[in-house]
Amino acid sequence: MEEKDEILISPKMILDVLRKNLVFIIITVLVFSLGSFFVTNFLVTKQYTSTISLYVETVDIQPDSPNSAVYSLNMQNYALKLVNTYLRMLDTNTFYTKLSEELGGKYTPAALSEMISFKSDETTEVFDVNVVSESPTESKLIADTIAEVAPETISNLKSNAKLKVCDEAQLPTKYSSPSTSGNVIIAFAIGLVLALAVSFIRYFMDKKIKYDDEMTTILDIPVLAAIPSFDTYINQKGKNGGAKDNGK
Repeated sequence: MEEKDEILISPKMILDVLRKNLVFIIITVLVFSLGSFFVTNFLVTKQYTSTISLYVETVDIQPDSPNSAVYSLNMQNYALKLVNTYLRMLDTNTFYTKLSEELGGKYTPAALSEMISFKSDETTEVFDVNVVSESPTESKLIADTIAEVAPETISNLKSNAKLKVCDEAQLPTKYSSPSTSGNVIIAFAIGLVLALAVSFIRYFMDKKIKYDDEMTTILDIPVLAAIPSFDTYINQKGKNGGAKDNGK
C-alpha cells in the first residue's frame, strides 16, 4: 500500500478551515483594525497642509494689434514652458535660504525643502506650492511668506520674469495626514491575510486524520466502522434527558 503525500484542497476543506477558525480570524482582524485606529489618532503626529497657487505672467498685447491672436497663443505656450523653469528656479538653496531669513531663521533651508513641494498639471500657467508642517498656523505662515519671496526670487534670477499669486493660502482646518480610514483598511487587510495564513498553516501542519473521507482518500482503503464522538453523544443524551424531565 502506497501512502499519498499530496495536499488535497477542496471547497469543503476551505470552508471547514474557515468555520473552525472563524473566531480567531474575527479577533485578529479586529485587533489589527482597532490598533491601527488608536495608533493613527493618538500616537502618530498629525501633518497640516497649506497651499498657495502662483501664476506665470506674460507680456500683454493690445487686442487691436496685428497678429494679436497668434502672438497671444505663442505667449501662452511660452508661459506653459516657463512653469517648469520657474519651479526649478524656486526649488533651489537660494530660494530656501531667502525664505529662511524672512521667517527669522526659525527653519533651516534644508528643513524648508522637506516641508515644501511644487505641483503643476502642465496644462496651465498656474502651479501650486504645498507646505506641510505639524502646525496649521505654521503651514499658512510659511505659505504666506512664499507668496512674498517667490516673485522677488524669480525676478532676481530673471529680469523679465513675473510671478503673481492667484490663490492665497488658507488656514488648514483638518490634518492632511495620516489617513485614518486608509490605515485602518490596510491594517484590516493585513490582519485578514495573516489570520488566514495562520489558520491554513495550522491545518496543514496537523498530521491527524480528520475525517473518514480523508482516510479513504489517503490510505486507499474502505471505512468499515467509525467511533462516534463521545462528547457529542453525551451532549445529545443530556438534551434528550432534559426534554423527558420537562415532559413529566
